Amino acid sequence: MEKLKLSDLKQYLKEKNDIELKNEIVELVKLFPNVKEYYKTKLVPSSEVETFKKYKKVIKDEFFPDRGFGKLKYSNANKAINDFKKISNNQELVASLMLYYSEIGVKFTNEYGDIDEKFYEVIERAYVKALEYIFTNNLQEFFKEKVHEIKVESQDIGWGFGDNISDIYYEYYFDDMY
Repeated sequence: MEKLKLSDLKQYLKEKNDIELKNEIVELVKLFPNVKEYYKTKLVPSSEVETFKKYKKVIKDEFFPDRGFGKLKYSNANKAINDFKKISNNQELVASLMLYYSEIGVKFTNEYGDIDEKFYEVIERAYVKALEYIFTNNLQEFFKEKVHEIKVESQDIGWGFGDNISDIYYEYYFDDMY
């Protein structure tokens, strides 16, 4: 199947008048929930927190659903973060959602006991990605307490996980070592 080229799309849109372009956008909003969310956050900025809570619940439900046991589909949690990143311009909310993934993973293992190596690797990677994003966007002071709290909550977890989270923390917040 041939990929859509941006140049072809631009040419297609160039041939449309203003009314036709508006109709195209309205149709996209009707057909695709993500497009609707995107425009909602642009037109009603206060709705961004509501959207954040929706994606946070998606992550929570992979670990602690309202009923039954979590399925731990890491791809769903990662998709929630990536989808939110696409529609949000609020770096604090994006960082908070990224960090929440690690936080809920630590809470899950503290609640249910040792999991497996893959689980810990996924949560460690999520922690690193969150810290990279936080430092790239100069949010380290804003999130320092929450990042530290995750480190503390993970310290007694086996498989070297607690030690790894601690090492990751000090790679970023190395001034706290002294």
